[in-house]
Amino acid sequence: MSVIGIIAEFNPLHTGHRLLLKKAKEQGTAVAVISGNFVQRGDCAIAEKRIRARAALTCGADLVLELPVPYSMSTAQNFALGGVSALKAVGCNTLLFGSESGDITELKAACDILKTKEYSRRLNIYLDTGITFAAAREKAACDLGLKVGVLSGANNNLAVEYMAAAENTGSNFQFRTLKRQGASHDSSEVSGGYASASLLRERLLSGDRDFCKDYIPEEAFSLFTPQNTADIRRIENAVLALLRTRTLKELGQLPDISEGLENKLFSEIRVATSLDDLYNRVKVKRYTLARIRRLVLSAFIGLDSTFFMKPPPYVRVLGFNEQGMKLIKEKACSSDIPIVTRVSEIKNLTPTALKLFETECRATDLFSLALPKPAPCGLEYTAKIIKTE
Repeated sequence: MSVIGIIAEFNPLHTGHRLLLKKAKEQGTAVAVISGNFVQRGDCAIAEKRIRARAALTCGADLVLELPVPYSMSTAQNFALGGVSALKAVGCNTLLFGSESGDITELKAACDILKTKEYSRRLNIYLDTGITFAAAREKAACDLGLKVGVLSGANNNLAVEYMAAAENTGSNFQFRTLKRQGASHDSSEVSGGYASASLLRERLLSGDRDFCKDYIPEEAFSLFTPQNTADIRRIENAVLALLRTRTLKELGQLPDISEGLENKLFSEIRVATSLDDLYNRVKVKRYTLARIRRLVLSAFIGLDSTFFMKPPPYVRVLGFNEQGMKLIKEKACSSDIPIVTRVSEIKNLTPTALKLFETECRATDLFSLALPKPAPCGLEYTAKIIKTE
């Protein structure tokens, strides 16, 4: 049986995502790994993960798995590691993703170049000039024959990291890609009948649902309501307040912190009066704004480096249909990572697994304050698994 995996944020799920899910469903059992309640750009997800999981199930997924916050709000490498590990656990044999390239051979060539010692040497030379990691990586790879522009696309970058993570985890996946249609990643314009997730988030937050209904699938549109829409601006003072309690030592233990950046973060936290003010104060040429935002929210949530570039200690199921349930039953005993459907199962695992669950609980409790009507603590304990026909 073909098990086709997709790793996504569905933030929100749009017509381009539905196309991916449709292609996966045509080829076999469709499994989606979706981001937790804080996402890679260093922000709240537009809707709680279970709403996005239900949207995925209504649009063709058979099984939806959680990508925990230490992976969903992380570097492309760690994001890919978490997603690939989850797909391997449930027996995925094909990984399907969108890309600007649309060419698996081209993406595999990029992956192979990034593994070489000469690439690492050239990367360090470029990094020493003070440019961002992304710019240094593309320059180093192009020096070694990669086509210019391949690593400048956000989806291409994730695709390459998926391939690398699959190799590093011993996941024997086939790779398939669909060329990204219409609007580019983070585009503020509609193109080819598609709108980017960032534009849809902007319109949902502004209350322009009439615009969004043309680009969010009809079967999922009703899930993304004003009552379900999270906005980090609602917890801005809470973030700043908690950051002011963090010690320099705690900031030094954040995931992906390096080169003494914790010192600058510590000093700027004490004078910043808004999140944008803090981001701009900490931002330097070497680091992307997304990385700074992730560090800030990691400090807010209380993340450390425990789960950075390490496989997750369990895979949690968010929802399934009958076909997805069959897959779980088939793989539950043979998986190298425990597949869990109940909180009680996590409690019987390792201390590291318990720490991950406690982190996820804390992240969800804080995320709940960003909703129009703040929700009480404990959703990770009380939320039921989603079952559809």
